[in-house]
Amino acid sequence: MQISSIVQIEFMEFDITKCPMVKVTWLDARDMETGWLPIKDIMNAPLAVCQEVGWMVSNTKEKVVIMRSWCVDKDDNHGGGAIAIPKGWVTKIEYLEVIYGSGSYN
Repeated sequence: MQISSIVQIEFMEFDITKCPMVKVTWLDARDMETGWLPIKDIMNAPLAVCQEVGWMVSNTKEKVVIMRSWCVDKDDNHGGGAIAIPKGWVTKIEYLEVIYGSGSYN
């Protein structure tokens, strides 16, 4: 069964095979516990280290956009589970190798 990976997006073609599979690591806000805390603990509040894995559909000076899901139906090529991460928050982008097994669509 041959499924097209190319979708027409308002005068632009989108080809999922041109999007690298990546693991992005970034720093994000972390909420502290409520209640009274020593000021030293508040001043030393850590950031959350987060990771996301998926297709990198956009990588600009402003942001990195990762998409976790892709529908391969012939007439319904849509993505899902996308997250836009401000570029200044990103600490690492690791490019992953994609190996398709037997019975895969690609």
